[in-house]
Amino acid sequence: MALNILVIDDRSTNRDSAIQEIKETLGDEGVVSVFPIGKGGLSEGMHEVRLIKDLKGLEDSVSLIVADRDLSAFPEYGGLSESTVQRVADIMGIPECGYARGERATVDEFVREGRYREACIRLDRDDAFSEKVVAIAKGFDLIERALLTAQVGPMEKTALAKNLANILEMPHLADKIALYASGDQSRLNSLIRVEKVENSENIRRLACFLGYWLWDSVLRFPGIVLDSVAASSYLNIDKDEFIAKSELRDLFADALYQGPFAQAKPTLWWRSTLDSIIGAGGKEDGRSYAAASLNIEVAQSKCYEERERKAGYYCFLKQEPVSYENSKPGLTWFPRGADLTRIGKTVYDQQVPWL
Repeated sequence: MALNILVIDDRSTNRDSAIQEIKETLGDEGVVSVFPIGKGGLSEGMHEVRLIKDLKGLEDSVSLIVADRDLSAFPEYGGLSESTVQRVADIMGIPECGYARGERATVDEFVREGRYREACIRLDRDDAFSEKVVAIAKGFDLIERALLTAQVGPMEKTALAKNLANILEMPHLADKIALYASGDQSRLNSLIRVEKVENSENIRRLACFLGYWLWDSVLRFPGIVLDSVAASSYLNIDKDEFIAKSELRDLFADALYQGPFAQAKPTLWWRSTLDSIIGAGGKEDGRSYAAASLNIEVAQSKCYEERERKAGYYCFLKQEPVSYENSKPGLTWFPRGADLTRIGKTVYDQQVPWL
């Protein structure tokens, strides 16, 4: 099934450059479409109704919408906002990426949203923009195709976790993935409202929501999957040494995450596979395993709050290794499964009024 990536941008210069970049990256794996204004035959009325009509007028179904965050300059759609595009995308079961030239989202901005998750995937308009867009489109497509061939049952949270675990080829992690539901209630409730998944439209909606859940919860909060900083802390290897030395990382190559969105995220590692590698080597942690395997000295992970202390955990706000003693447990809206995700004491004390 060829991909169809739809670009919605009200400024032709931005739109044309985004389309060209995505086309070059996508190659012959699909097409890039321009927002088909008026394709549905309506020139007035509610924006949501008109958008749905226009999108349904396309010959090929849309795999992914890529929309500028500021759409106010469309003369045919006065007052059009990205939130309207998001609502329509959710109704139709189409995943969406939002972008803005020069925008750089920060962890603090995300955290200030409290328990809420982003309504879509946010991307920087940087040099890796098109690669991320194509990887995200492929990720959602992979999830949808997996669901089409799976025996999908009633949409209780446990069944959702089993479906996602099977898609990731990690069925033994279903119970741990289910713990991530606690931090994503609004999205999970939307998933459960997909009462039947017998037709392709509901499969698409389910794939869309599962993809968002994977992107914004399971892959974002260290617990099941770890980025390189969290992995180095968990392995008890100095962060800078782990990131700089390929021979260290190569020891754990079998633990690399290669599932949906892998090419759009920083390098990620399966925690359970890291455990298996260390266990098979008969060592207590990654540092001793690496030292014995390479016959070299390996520096210990360092807590950013107290450099002399071993880390082991991940500070979500600072994105640095932190020790258990120098950190606070995750906030109530953190997923329960993200048991390595904590907040350093100093930054917690500074931010406690709004945390």
